[in-house]
Order: sequence, then structure tokens, then C-alpha cells
Amino acid sequence: MKLSILLITSLSFIPSLIAAVAIPDVAPRNETLAKRGGEVNYLSNCQRLDVNTLNSYTASYVAWYANVDNSQSGSDRPDSLSNEYRNWDAGGDYLHWEGQQQNIYFSDSGVTVQTHINSNAQSLEFTAYAGWAQRTSDGKVFNCYKDNSRQLFIWGLPVPDGTNRGIICQAIYWCV
Repeated sequence: MKLSILLITSLSFIPSLIAAVAIPDVAPRNETLAKRGGEVNYLSNCQRLDVNTLNSYTASYVAWYANVDNSQSGSDRPDSLSNEYRNWDAGGDYLHWEGQQQNIYFSDSGVTVQTHINSNAQSLEFTAYAGWAQRTSDGKVFNCYKDNSRQLFIWGLPVPDGTNRGIICQAIYWCV
């Protein structure tokens, strides 16, 4: 009988151990701590290079990686790439990420990500909190931080939009 009481008592600790191991995947806005290995959205500025003529133009994308650890080599392609965006008010240059909401659409998944980058974010130091983004399909909020314009990836032919223009992207902000 003492053995059965001991067994039941020891099993009562299992739920508390499970709860201690569970780490929530959603962080409140402006949180500075993020667990490793989770998904990440990169707000990126890119060059589109015609492989035949070497003519190029600028464009902006959000690059989504299911695992942030897969985005550190400077060459791994994202798991999903948004539609191409250009700032036609500035002659087709990069999007102005700062100080205004951008609604970025991913045609492969039908997901939209809204970005809210602070107007002074370009003047911040590398890794400083720069704003937030939200995936509208499920309401998940991502905290965004200043990156250092490092090369995020190179995407040679074939590219998702079917053109003859490769994509070379730099990370401006990352959102986890």
C-alpha cells in the first residue's frame, strides 16, 4: 500500500514538469527575449539582376524562415518569399519600411504580414528594437529588430516569379 501511495504522489509532479518545459511561442510587443529556433520574418531590400543583360533594379520583400537558424548562412533561401514591392513614389526604389504600415502579401500561402517599423529605426544600433509586425491570418505578433544589411540570401534561376532576374537580398530588420 505504501508503494501505491508513493507512486501516485510521484506522478502528481508530472503536470508541473510539463508546464515548466512549455515555452509560449507568442511574445508581447516590445519583448526583448526570443527563443532560438522559431520562425522569423526578414524585412529585406534586394536587387533583381537580369542574368542575360546584367541590368538590375531594386525591390523589397519579406522573407519568411520556419527556423531562424536556417537564415544565418547568407545563402539559404527562405521557406516563403512575399510578392515583390517597390516604392513608385520614389521612382521604383526600395519600400520605406519606417514610419508607415506596410501590408505585405505572400501569394504562395495567401498570408499578409503588416509591418510597423518606428520612424527613427534606421538610426538605431544593430539589434535594437525597431517596431513590430503582425501576421493577419492568426494575429501572431513579431517583435522587429535592426539588422546590419548583411546578405540574407541569393536566389538564382529559377526564381518564384518566373522571370530571368535573380534575387540578392540584404536583411534590414528581422522580426521574431
